[in-house]
Amino acid sequence: KRPDVVITPGDHGGLIVKPTLKLTKIDVDTIRDMAAAYGHINATIVVREDIDVEQMLDVLAGNRVYIKAVMAINKVDLARPGQLEAVQEMHKQYRNVPVSAATGYGMEELKQAIYDTIDMIRIYLKPQGQEADMDIPLIVKRGNTVGDVCELIHRDFKNNFRYAMVWGKSAKFPGQTVGMDHKVQDEDVLCIRVKRRPPRPEAWPRFLICRPAPICI
Repeated sequence: KRPDVVITPGDHGGLIVKPTLKLTKIDVDTIRDMAAAYGHINATIVVREDIDVEQMLDVLAGNRVYIKAVMAINKVDLARPGQLEAVQEMHKQYRNVPVSAATGYGMEELKQAIYDTIDMIRIYLKPQGQEADMDIPLIVKRGNTVGDVCELIHRDFKNNFRYAMVWGKSAKFPGQTVGMDHKVQDEDVLCIRVKRRPPRPEAWPRFLICRPAPICI
């Protein structure tokens, strides 16, 4: 993530550095010199994180792209006492999950961490009059609505939408009737009702037919 440093340009007063905590990896004079080298003459620099020189350079350059990440710490079954904690402390800027590929320890936690980090959720579809398919979820972005799900399955579902029924975290009660603007949540079960018979499964996009879950570990 981007270092918690805010640079506010001013009209006068020179460069003022205001750390909100004790800096152990860089001093105020170095921050001031680096800011001046990047063309800042009058500005207030508020530092809310114990940054180092490289992080300050990232702030000044403004060209670093930050992406979400999950670190899997493997072979924890072979770790010596205190070794795992030391590795976690070294990489505490990441969400880290201890796992063991040999024993399967932590694999479910890792899957959940990946889903949470990439902001994707699982939706289970329930055909009308049938049981929900709980084996193969539909993967959608967090914050998507019932309308987005309809569009992803087939445009006819959205064009001929009547209402939907939802079971799960987003429902006030099991089987709640909702419209297209209802936001779905992870592991919701969704039954979509349309004005006429929707396309047969063989007419659906190929990626929706017997597709495996996108994350298999």
